[in-house]
Amino acid sequence: MPLRLATLDLDGTLLPHDTVFAAVLRDNGKARQVEESDARYFAGAITLEECFWEQWDWVRALTPADLHRALRKAAWLPGIADGVRRLKEAGLRVCLLTDQPSTLTDFLGRWGLTDAICSPVTVKGGRQVAIDGRFDKLANLRARLREWNIAEGEVCHVGNGVNDVPVFDAVGRSIACFATPEVARHASQRLAEPKDLGQIVDLILA
Repeated sequence: MPLRLATLDLDGTLLPHDTVFAAVLRDNGKARQVEESDARYFAGAITLEECFWEQWDWVRALTPADLHRALRKAAWLPGIADGVRRLKEAGLRVCLLTDQPSTLTDFLGRWGLTDAICSPVTVKGGRQVAIDGRFDKLANLRARLREWNIAEGEVCHVGNGVNDVPVFDAVGRSIACFATPEVARHASQRLAEPKDLGQIVDLILA
């Protein structure tokens, strides 16, 4: 089945070995707090969702302008704009697939990633006042596929995390990048350490 949609994970994929929460919090004086929070998650003391809500309490105190200023300094995977352009020129729709807030995913619009399946944030008076946390990537993707009239078999998903595994198992093609062996075995293709998005696009378009 030919591909019609490429979905890209954010944390650990387009932002290799990092999260957008950590990137913005480090830049705003919360480096120690986010490191301790992440350590509790990796030790199994809190769940991924509990880690999200803990760090969201710090993130929501920042303005969208604060967030985007910090994200400009982050260590993004090179070649995002060119890779997204190539996918669109090949006739694919391109979309972020993440549970991260829309006030953070909006940043990637500068590189052509204007579609995002994410957690919507309500902003009033330049402040983040509420978020609809959406953590089930596969359910969220399926809702959008119904809207776009795209079949799961027409999707290629690129990701690296445990929460990408249900998507890997459901869609037509999948590429694991910067992933553990346990996660990577669920993907149809693997790129351990791509140097830029172009390498990933080469696989998608092959």
